[in-house]
Amino acid sequence: MSRQDMSEIEEVKDVLPAEVVPSEKDARAFERVESAQSNVLEDLSKGKSISFNDLPIIEVSEEENKRVRRKIDMVLLPLTTIAYTLQYVDRSAMSYAAVFTFRTDVHLTSDQYAWLGSVYYLGYLAFEFPGGWMLQRLPISKTMGVMIIIWGGLLMTMAAPRYFAGMAAVRTLLGAAEALVTPGFVLLVSRFYKREEQPLRVGIWYCCNGLGSFIGALVSYGMGHVTVKGVPSWAWIFILNGGVTVLFGFVFLLFCPEHPHTARFLNAHEKRVAIERVRGNKSSLGSKEIKWNQVKEALFPWIDPQGWANFWIVMCMTIPNGGIANFLHLILQSYGYSAFQTILIGLPQAVLQIIFPLSGAYIARRFPNCRLYVMMAYMLPCLVGVIIQYKTRESGALLFGYYILGSYVASLGICFAAPGANIAGTTKKVVVSAMIFISYAVGNIIGPHLFISTESPPYRSGMFACIICFSAAIPMCFLLRLYYIRENKRRDNLMEARGETYDEAAGDFADKTDVENVDFRYAL
Repeated sequence: MSRQDMSEIEEVKDVLPAEVVPSEKDARAFERVESAQSNVLEDLSKGKSISFNDLPIIEVSEEENKRVRRKIDMVLLPLTTIAYTLQYVDRSAMSYAAVFTFRTDVHLTSDQYAWLGSVYYLGYLAFEFPGGWMLQRLPISKTMGVMIIIWGGLLMTMAAPRYFAGMAAVRTLLGAAEALVTPGFVLLVSRFYKREEQPLRVGIWYCCNGLGSFIGALVSYGMGHVTVKGVPSWAWIFILNGGVTVLFGFVFLLFCPEHPHTARFLNAHEKRVAIERVRGNKSSLGSKEIKWNQVKEALFPWIDPQGWANFWIVMCMTIPNGGIANFLHLILQSYGYSAFQTILIGLPQAVLQIIFPLSGAYIARRFPNCRLYVMMAYMLPCLVGVIIQYKTRESGALLFGYYILGSYVASLGICFAAPGANIAGTTKKVVVSAMIFISYAVGNIIGPHLFISTESPPYRSGMFACIICFSAAIPMCFLLRLYYIRENKRRDNLMEARGETYDEAAGDFADKTDVENVDFRYAL
């Protein structure tokens, strides 16, 4: 055994508890695994997928599992939560600016303001498939870091235009720059976490929508009081938020890991544990090869319907989201509040935007096989909220309905995590993720045009559209759950006929899809 191997064992001894320190007898076993890992890294650099035989199984104690997961959480969670918080702050900055003199200074009609909400998602939509290609062919962490810097810079330029055309151009580019963030995070989470761990992590960074709304409200309240000759107060909302985002982009580039086996904050043994942890996901650790059979499987519903099912479920949630997100503060202002009153009275809604996705993710993690039940349950409060907005103008009821409008974000967060949990095969996962976020973009493009401020009462058509969409999404979730139950049972019967039993922890890293792999089971 080489001196380097011996020094590595000594390094492991330094960081492991006594009961899990490898003995000298284990040295040759470590050497074999280390050799296998070298082959794995070489295969990855050549764009090859990783098979079961490339990476020998090692025993991982529960203590090791928790310790490595904590180290991953300490790096990935702060990076993803801060990035997602900034994304929401930046995306909703125009909504806060609108309660000041933004619409007047930029000479916007009500229809043009709605289009500024839509063109953001036109850029998002146009860049979705090129972005998906980039996420598979380029390093995810570096690609997202660069995009964070670009979108921060674009947001700062939103302080400059004084007419619709210029503002629309910047908003379109901003949407394109932000198109990679959420799909990239979903892929990143699927590399580092077990399937049962993913909903909570996705829920944690998705609850940052609420945190971003809260921070954005306070920043906007402060910037609204800034007076600089020649620069309107709303412009400072864009300048400050964009500047902070650019600075964070460089932090993200420096610290975000790409793969478990390349994470600098893990030692050699911990890297092996991190890889072994996700073996039960029954999915490839990464493949740069585009496999057209997996594209076909993702797009053809008679082969696998779940991609299109998620597409329409997300559509039913994002049509309301497109209107509510862009008109959220104008809806509250229509109750008769001033600009500063609107910002402060809206703060409880931002707090609930944190509570809804975090509690939904916790329940989905705490109770097995209840993800789709959670999705259905969290669409009920927002359905009640839009019915209240549609049916009454009593101030107390309106404010209560306003505060619960955002409960669907918990359902949306779980749906965004679906490709990581229920899709296997790198190309198929990228395609289904792109389908979901195309649906997200299209829904957000449609939504703002259904909210009409000149109606009496305001936004009545938009609220009616929300009622239809939420009412349609709930039964679709239930039907998708029935499909998963039937498919899992069919696979159990196939294995039983072969005299085999299903082992949840067993698996390999071959780049097979969930349809091709009879050992794969869908999370309910």
